[in-house]
Amino acid sequence: MEILAISGIILLLVLVFDTRNVIASLRKRIEILENQERQVAVADEQTNAAEPANPAAPEPVPEAPVARAAKAAEKPEKIATPAPKQPSRRVYAPTSPPPPASPASTEPPQPRPSAAKRFEDLIGGKLPIWIGGIALIFAGFFLVRFSIEAGLFGPAARCITAALFGLLLIGLSEFGYKIPKFGKIFTDDVRIGHSIAGAGIAVLYATLYMASELYGLLGLYTALGGVIAVTILAFVLSQRHGPPTAIMGLLGGFAAPYVAGLGPESVAPLLIYLGVFTAGLFGLAIHRGWAWLALLATGGSVIWTTALLFMDLSGDVPFVGAFIVLLAIGGVLTLSRTGTSFGIPKPVMQAIPLGVGLLQLVTLAPLIEFSLISWLFFAVLAIFSIALAWRDKGLTPAVAGALGLSLAMVATAFADTGAEPLQLYAAVGLAVLFGAAGHVFALREKDGWIWALIGLAAPTAMLLLVYGLGDLGWSQNSWAAACLLTAVTTGLMAWRTRTDAAVLPPPMASGLTAILVALALWIWTPQSLGALVAIMVAAALAFWARFIGRKSVIVQSAIAIGIGGLIMLVEGFGLIEALFGSLVGETDLFSYLPEIGPAAIELLLPALAIVGITYFFRDNFGKIVAKIIAGIGLIGTGSFIYLLLKQPLAIGPIQDFVAYGFAERAVFTHLLALSGWLILRQQWGEKLATPMKSLGIALAGLALARFVYFDILLLSPTAVKQAMGPAPIANLGTLHFAAAMLWLWLYARMEIIATAMPKLMRPLEIASLLAAIAAVMVTVRQAVHGTDIASPPFTSTETYLYSAGLLVLAIAWLARGIQTTNALLRIAGLLLLTLVTFKVFLIDAAQLEGVLRILSFLGLGIALIGIGWIYGKVMRAGEDEEPAV
Repeated sequence: MEILAISGIILLLVLVFDTRNVIASLRKRIEILENQERQVAVADEQTNAAEPANPAAPEPVPEAPVARAAKAAEKPEKIATPAPKQPSRRVYAPTSPPPPASPASTEPPQPRPSAAKRFEDLIGGKLPIWIGGIALIFAGFFLVRFSIEAGLFGPAARCITAALFGLLLIGLSEFGYKIPKFGKIFTDDVRIGHSIAGAGIAVLYATLYMASELYGLLGLYTALGGVIAVTILAFVLSQRHGPPTAIMGLLGGFAAPYVAGLGPESVAPLLIYLGVFTAGLFGLAIHRGWAWLALLATGGSVIWTTALLFMDLSGDVPFVGAFIVLLAIGGVLTLSRTGTSFGIPKPVMQAIPLGVGLLQLVTLAPLIEFSLISWLFFAVLAIFSIALAWRDKGLTPAVAGALGLSLAMVATAFADTGAEPLQLYAAVGLAVLFGAAGHVFALREKDGWIWALIGLAAPTAMLLLVYGLGDLGWSQNSWAAACLLTAVTTGLMAWRTRTDAAVLPPPMASGLTAILVALALWIWTPQSLGALVAIMVAAALAFWARFIGRKSVIVQSAIAIGIGGLIMLVEGFGLIEALFGSLVGETDLFSYLPEIGPAAIELLLPALAIVGITYFFRDNFGKIVAKIIAGIGLIGTGSFIYLLLKQPLAIGPIQDFVAYGFAERAVFTHLLALSGWLILRQQWGEKLATPMKSLGIALAGLALARFVYFDILLLSPTAVKQAMGPAPIANLGTLHFAAAMLWLWLYARMEIIATAMPKLMRPLEIASLLAAIAAVMVTVRQAVHGTDIASPPFTSTETYLYSAGLLVLAIAWLARGIQTTNALLRIAGLLLLTLVTFKVFLIDAAQLEGVLRILSFLGLGIALIGIGWIYGKVMRAGEDEEPAV
């Protein structure tokens, strides 16, 4: 009864779908008749419009086809409906779009169906047929299962019933159109026959599996023969019924083991079944050119193998691995013989089975503890990927993907099993395999750059993984040797691709080689040579960049120099501490400084090497980068010179700073000023003119900054106790401030300042005049108080001497300005004279009494009158002079 009920439901569904199709067919016929009437009416109107208004006696002419059609339109009741076509077999053939209508065609273009119409056609016309076919497949499967659970039939009867049901479905698909009345279902919509045929194929697959695996009614070879026969039958039926039959067969074939029940004890027969079944699908895909079928077949087998990997398979895992390898190879080869599908490029489709296979092997390897066979499986697919890319350049990216998965597998192996020899050998083998392939094909057109990157990434990435996760217990010398050996491979790639037009390979190969060589040298050499090693590598990169003409490599050289500079900074950190200590006013700086011997190796030699590299490769680096690099070297050299200059006095405690601090600081400042002045006044060659000018200006600027920051603001001798010396005028304070005045005036008068920075001349002259005022005031205070000019309070005598000294200075400026016609000196002298006058009247004279006050005012008045008379006479003489005509 259950079987009859299920069959009745299936038949009812088919009749419902047939009724929908009949209604749709009648609707189409009505539309055809309406279109014919409309076309006839249009043709009649065009004929009447073409006749003349007063025609001559017309001659009898044969009746035109259009006129006959018009007459026929006057009698619509006599229009005979077209007779229904006789049932015939429809053989599947791929359809192609209709040719475009010719421009002369008078038929109006058919409007495109609306979205609602297309949705209705899909949901109401197509999907029910396919879903119905799938329902038939599961109906057969669950009918068999129901018979098993209810105990209605024995094993043989169950298998025979299932086979008959499958054959019945196939028979309906082939000969159902001949059944009276019922056959119209198959002739009206061929998709019904397609779905029923696919359902029958699926039932036959399930029957064979049930008979062989569950009940043992068929031997291994008999079952295999049956599967082959059903596959051939599916192949034959798909020639008539097209893709739907193949899809139904595919679904049924892959669903059969699940419906029948799968146990871990039947892995080997299942794999044999899947292998034969998938091979049949691959053959059908090749024959028909169906790439989608090959992809679906691969996907079905992948689902099964993935499910098997998560089961307790014990000793059957190697069989699963072998099947994965064969499936990946078969899928790639099959797709190479088919077309494209789903808009996916062919190389991408071929890479899908290969990538999935490699990924499954990465999942499988831990299940067998990364044994030798797991690595062999992976190596087979890796070699296969390389061979494919050798034949087809479009598959080269797949090799890069295989390399990535191999790195993932090596990382997983080291993380799980640790430093076992097998894992190390496997890592080295894969690095050699991909690295050698990369070197062989690195110069190939179009895809050579990908091969070059593969050849670079394989050994370096594998070395990094082994070092990070291997825990091999190697000595430092062994790791250095490994780095150097890997550098040989990357260096060879750099040499082979030196003339390659590709953007990435040459600079990447050069950079990796430099890093690996630097690592090896850092391991083999003492830590104190770290910066020098980086600079040596930078020099090699600069030479290589000039040889191959690559700007990217010269950038790498600059980066290496920057790394060397950072190492110098770390090694000379004591100098950095001394610098910051001095900026905040600390006096004991000697305790921060490193020793001279180590500093000569860690600081001076790398700094001189940087300067040398900048000089020899200045054209390659460019102006801006060369200046930055040269600055690093000069800063390092200057820091070492500073360290040397701090050694003689070795100022530590505060007593030492009071005795020698000002003297040491003054010597440093004037050495910088002298060096800058000598460099700027020297005539350099064309190539050295710009860098030396920059160096001279930098030294002069540093000297000025030291004078302003330390001697005026932070550690002024009038605010912080420091020894000036006992001698009047010939003391450190007077000499230092007077020398600063002289340097500022000399720099303002230099030709290079006048040409390159003319706006700087006036500020330098004004600063020189201010330094002269500071020198006079320091001289007066030292003359009154002696070597310590910070502690004693101001006295009235000191105040008068300030006025006298500044008055002498103002007169000297006026005299010199008049003599040299220097307006700045004259104006400065007048301003200073005015200020001193106000000071005398407001401050100095207020402290005098009696005759002294009278004499002071008398002397000041006479002096001012005399100065004014002389100054006015000079100015009038200058105005009376006229230029010669």
